[in-house]
Amino acid sequence: MRLLLAWLFCLAGLLAGTTAHAQTYVADTSAATQAAYPWIDISTTGTTEPMTDDDVSGTIPLGFTFTYGSTAYTSLVISSNGMLFFTPGAAGTSTQYRNSHLPLNGGSSGEPNIDAVMLPRWDDLQPNNVASYVRYRTIGTAPNRVFVVSWLAVPYYCSGGSKCSSANQTTTMSATFQVQLYEQGQFVYRYGTIDGSGGTHSSGATQSNSAGATVGYELTNSDYVQFSYHTASVPSNTTILWSRPVTAPGGFNAFDTTTASGAITGNIHTKVAGSAFNLAVVALNTAKTAVATTFTGDVKVELLNASDNSGALSASTGCRSSWTTALQTVTTTFASTDLGRDTVTFTEPNAWRDVRVRMSYPATGTATVVACSTDDFAIRPSSFASFSATDGDWATTGTARTLANATAAGGNVHKAGQPFTIRATAVNAAGTPATTTNYTGAPTATVSACSGTACTSTFGTLTVGLTAAAGVINNTTASYSDVGAFSLQLVDSSFASVDGADGSTAAEINIASPVITVGRFVPDHFDVQLLVTPVLKTFNNSACYTRSFTYVGQPFGYATTPQATVLARNAAGTTTGNYSGAMWKLVTGSITQAYSPLSPASPGLDVSGATVPSITSNNNGTGVLATSSTDLLKFVRSTTTPLAPFNAAISLAWSVSDTNENGVTGNGNIATTTPLNFASIAFDAGNNFRYGVLKLASAYGSELNNLPVAVEAQYWDGTRFATNAADQCTSLPTGIVAMSNYQRNLAACETGLASATLRLSSGRGFFTLTKPGAGNSGSVDLGLQLGTVGTGSTCVGSTATAASIGNLPWLQGKWGTATTYDKDPSARSSFGQYKSPLIYLRESF
Repeated sequence: MRLLLAWLFCLAGLLAGTTAHAQTYVADTSAATQAAYPWIDISTTGTTEPMTDDDVSGTIPLGFTFTYGSTAYTSLVISSNGMLFFTPGAAGTSTQYRNSHLPLNGGSSGEPNIDAVMLPRWDDLQPNNVASYVRYRTIGTAPNRVFVVSWLAVPYYCSGGSKCSSANQTTTMSATFQVQLYEQGQFVYRYGTIDGSGGTHSSGATQSNSAGATVGYELTNSDYVQFSYHTASVPSNTTILWSRPVTAPGGFNAFDTTTASGAITGNIHTKVAGSAFNLAVVALNTAKTAVATTFTGDVKVELLNASDNSGALSASTGCRSSWTTALQTVTTTFASTDLGRDTVTFTEPNAWRDVRVRMSYPATGTATVVACSTDDFAIRPSSFASFSATDGDWATTGTARTLANATAAGGNVHKAGQPFTIRATAVNAAGTPATTTNYTGAPTATVSACSGTACTSTFGTLTVGLTAAAGVINNTTASYSDVGAFSLQLVDSSFASVDGADGSTAAEINIASPVITVGRFVPDHFDVQLLVTPVLKTFNNSACYTRSFTYVGQPFGYATTPQATVLARNAAGTTTGNYSGAMWKLVTGSITQAYSPLSPASPGLDVSGATVPSITSNNNGTGVLATSSTDLLKFVRSTTTPLAPFNAAISLAWSVSDTNENGVTGNGNIATTTPLNFASIAFDAGNNFRYGVLKLASAYGSELNNLPVAVEAQYWDGTRFATNAADQCTSLPTGIVAMSNYQRNLAACETGLASATLRLSSGRGFFTLTKPGAGNSGSVDLGLQLGTVGTGSTCVGSTATAASIGNLPWLQGKWGTATTYDKDPSARSSFGQYKSPLIYLRESF
């Protein structure tokens, strides 16, 4: 204990009084240093350097570059006498001198002039390579490697050796110590067991073992520290840390590592959550005008949430009091080789809109220098993952079905304008991506063309509010205004807006999702709108200008055919213009047509002559429905009960339906919401209907004259059949008059019909039989073949020909013994048979 106290007393005096022209390194023997730099045991793992008395090694590689002073070295030479040389040429002569004072400038007693040397314990030591060794080893990985040299239980030269005088013979004593060279620039003298006060010192023919060792370092004759000289030995288990004297910097700054060397300001571009990034941290001189290239020491570097700018900005630190949340903290050590600029690495898993770097020195305890980076930056999510469009069914939002159908036929479809769901999660770039819960951005949804038969080149409007909550986007009210499919991508270019002017590229700033296909969308419904107002054709004969009614059972068509526009609509009632091409599914079978007699309800309306309208796409989401000009309607004519005249009112309803999608669960039929109704379709010349018959009268006259045969149209007036004086239009071809049953002297075609078509006037008209001539008296039966079936023959002039049919069944009547109104009228015409007592007879029709 007395020896230790004496050493400490002397050490205090030496440290207080030791000076030099310059001191690149200063010694630290504090308890903290003792704890921070323990003994590194290489007694069994190190490489043995075979050495004896006053010996030096060859050149030994360090395994890294060590800067001693201002010179970078990669090797050194070991002296058995407790020295390390970085200039090998001086090693040999130096071993002849021991325990010299510093500087080693070749001064008194012929001492050598040695530079670039470390003296952990310069003494007269004598390793024997049996029980005492010198060993070395490089440990660790870049940039934190350490080269260690250990002198293990090396005895002093005159410690039981044969050269010692009997008077000075002592018990064997030795020293165990090591040097630790750190890649970062500092070096350590670490002492194990130190016996006694030191080795021998030459004094004529005698040897003394009480002179003590020389401890220190020397870079040049003007840059050295003599820690101890000829004093009591360094106590066992002592640590001396040699490091460059630290002068606190004037401040710090941080920026991207791509910033030019020597810069004191720079930008920090946008970073990605979950991905490691590097920042350059620079120490600034007192004036904050340049890099403090000599600064060394530990600096605490923190990432701060700088989104709250409510606190006052400190002029000295560049920090605000409201920047209190530290996201990440690392400690970096500025080594002399760093020249005032070091690189730190962060990996921040979450996203932040506004981040600054805060640097504090010293790293522990109370910081005396604090600075925040002059540039702020964002840490954005890596991407939007789990990006999808889904629905509950084709008209509701939900997650039951994925909407990723790019084909024009089959698959899931969704109604245009009806809500569906868009989901995405902002994630980081970790190997297993995690949700960046701080992301509350609002990305933009970008629509573009996809690939598939349902993909369109023009697009509707995608209505969607995409605001994230805790990193998750879940919009259940998205809608698309048109039909088809499209590609969709989410891009947020505003979350990292703090970097908008610092040179950050769009690729650095933008948060993007993968591109997905969304679709297929179909119309919500169809609307059918009036295009052309229909007009029915009275008597179905527009060439007869005096018409005013139509017979019950008589077919009638359109003077103007109805037309309508079909419009594919979204839920808001806007036309879906892309419903065309392969996506247009409306055909004739898609149309529903319904005629209805509004009055009277009876008789019914026969629509067997009406065809389904045609439908033609306009290739813009609309199409045209059109009725054929040959379509015919008719009121059903009872053959048992005649009807009193009535005014007809007829309606027509049209609707369309696309049933192509209902084969997939969740889809349905696209229908017409409200059918188009043509109510009370007008007639062009009157809507009166009459139940009619055609009466053929018997006739007789001289065979020497032509014989008129009367025909009269009649209608049921509610009580009886009366002459239909309104009939100005019925035409009767002479070919429909069948001639049969020739009697007496009248042979076939000795009389015939004048070749003319009979058109009634005021409901009446005459067929004319030509005179058969003298000697050809007799009779012939005439029948009007009004129905659709006829037999027999007729004579036009003197030529026999087959009788034709009139296709006028609506004028058949209940003749003779018939009980129904479906018989053709017949009568007999006679020539020269009857003698009338009348002088003159005229019938008026």
